[in-house]
Amino acid sequence: MSTLEKIQNRTSIDIIALKNRLERELNIDNISDNNKKEKANEQLVYSIYDVLVIILDTIHQAKVPEGLYTTWIRMIKDYWYLNKYDKIFVSNANTDVNSNLQVKSIQLGDTTTTFADKSSQIEINGTTYNTGTVDFDEDILIEKYKKDLYRHRKMRW
Repeated sequence: MSTLEKIQNRTSIDIIALKNRLERELNIDNISDNNKKEKANEQLVYSIYDVLVIILDTIHQAKVPEGLYTTWIRMIKDYWYLNKYDKIFVSNANTDVNSNLQVKSIQLGDTTTTFADKSSQIEINGTTYNTGTVDFDEDILIEKYKKDLYRHRKMRW
């Protein structure tokens, strides 16, 4: 059984349509190298599956309901950017050595400039998170989408 079939068995949402939409929105369709495009598509399927497991563990249901379609898509996109798959597969730009540095303060009298190191922080859609825990990616997704997920949550005893 393929990973897509496993995912399809856990929801009534059309997985092929969801995957095609994500390929367009994550710019996987624009990758010119076929080998890289194939690896990106494979990683996308794994990302869909990973987020499926996070959702099912949070809502305590056997299947993802259709009401979580847009939440699922947003979570997959955040998971994709959080794990930097966009830089691995889509982006061709070289990373700068000082890309994690941001100006923290500037003093005019002595011309002092202080930089803040952002290497322990990640940014998803304009929101900055600290990466303190081991499972920060799962924790961030659950915290960010807790309101949407808890509407579909069933109590467990």
